[in-house]
Amino acid sequence: MTLFRQFFSAHLKGLLIWIAVAVLMALSGTRSAAMFMNTNMWETLPQSVMSMYGNVAGLSPVDIYLTLIIGKGTVLIPTLYAVLMALSIVTREVDRRTVEFLLALPVQRTQVLTARIAVLVVNVTLVAGSIWAVQRFDMAAQGFQGDWGHHGLVFINLWLLSLALGAVTLAASMWIDDYSVGVKLCLGIVVLGFILSMVMRAAGVSGAVSAISPFSYLDIGGVMRSGRIATGDAITLAVALAAGLAVSFWAFNRKQFSA
Repeated sequence: MTLFRQFFSAHLKGLLIWIAVAVLMALSGTRSAAMFMNTNMWETLPQSVMSMYGNVAGLSPVDIYLTLIIGKGTVLIPTLYAVLMALSIVTREVDRRTVEFLLALPVQRTQVLTARIAVLVVNVTLVAGSIWAVQRFDMAAQGFQGDWGHHGLVFINLWLLSLALGAVTLAASMWIDDYSVGVKLCLGIVVLGFILSMVMRAAGVSGAVSAISPFSYLDIGGVMRSGRIATGDAITLAVALAAGLAVSFWAFNRKQFSA
């Protein structure tokens, strides 16, 4: 618990900043809802644009709007945060040359890594949860009633995607000792994956080709419509999460740190 508190405290300021950004972005979306509803803007959007966010056929105007504001950029907040948190667990310590002090503590390496992963899970949950809460309650406060159960499942899917990306990043970071390089490389890959998923959905590309982007395992429109996370998406993300953690523990226990 001490290791958890120390790492959580070290990241508390950054966490609050990310939550503030998440809340402001969420509010910028919910506060534009009235204009979207009153002007029937969704009827004027090209099908290619609507396809970027999944199949919204049959959804209510409120649920269509929620799908659009989540897919337009909201998904990047918890995913990018998870990647940055994962890089701070080991790579940042190596880059700052503070890892020797960390390993000198009278605890096993496994305990250190477990505590830090626990902080990552908690913080990502708080960031994603803050967006969900603003969208859920601010939309309702304005009199817009969406399918909130399905909306919540979208955020569970997003939470799982964020943790999977964080775990894979953590595993990769065991071989990256330069924090700035790691940030540029990993954030670039995530943003590229997001752009690719949008382009491929707009072009109607599906199947094995679309699977190259991690965001293809977040079908916002499909979850909003069906009220369930696709089994294949859930299994893929869970396997990526488990594999990333397994590799991280294996590599961290064997990693040699230069003085």
